[in-house]
Amino acid sequence: MIRQCKRLHSASQTRFAAATARHSRSVESRAHSPGNSRDTKPLATHSKAVSGLAASKPASKTGWHPLEQPLIWQGSEDEAVFQGMLPVQLSPPWKVILLSDGSVTRHLQLMTDLKVHVDCLEMANIGEDREGLPMGAELIPGPLLQRQVLLRSPGPSQRALVYAASWWNADHVNEYLKDGSQPIWVSLSRERTELYREIQQVYHGNSPYLEEVFDTPGPFWGRQYLFWHNQQPLTLIYEVFSNSLEKYLGPCSAVI
Repeated sequence: MIRQCKRLHSASQTRFAAATARHSRSVESRAHSPGNSRDTKPLATHSKAVSGLAASKPASKTGWHPLEQPLIWQGSEDEAVFQGMLPVQLSPPWKVILLSDGSVTRHLQLMTDLKVHVDCLEMANIGEDREGLPMGAELIPGPLLQRQVLLRSPGPSQRALVYAASWWNADHVNEYLKDGSQPIWVSLSRERTELYREIQQVYHGNSPYLEEVFDTPGPFWGRQYLFWHNQQPLTLIYEVFSNSLEKYLGPCSAVI
């Protein structure tokens, strides 16, 4: 049995659903605008998705929200770290957040002095369907469980700082995520799970949906990585960082 999110933040789920619906209407409007003769088909959501998520035309077939194509920039960890091919020179704190192989939740807590908490939006069995998922999802054996969360700041505002989607083997996810509302690194460290994090891609791009969720304009930085355990891929994770983190980390671009 798949363990659902322990605590569902009703207000955030309402905003999540509303933003998804508005984004879907925008996509539909563009698809039917003059000069766009492309046939469009409604995108299906999975019937096991947690209630509260929008059910009409999500940003992808399984309802997760990547940065939109065309991206401003995309590259490997080697291109970002060693070859200096990033479109801007990142400041050191942003390099740590984006390119370190450590826990993003842990880094945020150490670098901002905030007790960042997880707002678990979805844990849904999407079966064997990998259409629209990031490259690398084929390495995770099915059936797949899709998890979507926001990392939020404490206090009354509970501002969304990070959006993350991850994909797990649905038959074994409970062995690693005992509580879906906890950060992944907390669950795995409690189980003494030895991991290797392989950063696969770094992204810079736009997302009207995430602009609304983050309540700040883009473009945004994101990354994608695999967790390996016992030489086997455990989970694929896609993260996007809000520009509101500049309040705590300083400007994203380094001053030269």
